[in-house]
Amino acid sequence: MDTITKGVFLITNIRHKEKIQWIKRIINSQLGVTEVSVNPSNMLMKVEYDPAMISPRNMQILVRSVGCGLLIDEKKIHDRLRQKSRIKRDTISFILTALLFGVSFFTWKYEWGYIAVTSTGILFLTSLIVLIVEQRRIS
Repeated sequence: MDTITKGVFLITNIRHKEKIQWIKRIINSQLGVTEVSVNPSNMLMKVEYDPAMISPRNMQILVRSVGCGLLIDEKKIHDRLRQKSRIKRDTISFILTALLFGVSFFTWKYEWGYIAVTSTGILFLTSLIVLIVEQRRIS
């Protein structure tokens, strides 16, 4: 009896969501692959396959032929997903500090208003720098 292996891989460099169906069809059409599913929110592809007939490296080559990438190393997948969650967190932080910085200008007429504007401005710039640094790490 064939042994079925379940693998979880991360699709990278995907520019259009329409390519997801294309990738699923390509992988599913291979001998030894029994089931393919892709979660479009985090681009994780779950594959049930027979390792004697197809390997993760072969799947990686097939996905590359479409113009996308496929991470097959579990550690790299976890690192990339962690980076994506940090980007979301940093983006929310940036938006909130931008709102706080904008609202702080209403305190300008008070004698302590310049302190509020200065401190929220520093928070805003700090969150912007953190967001840029995290974005460069992913790229």
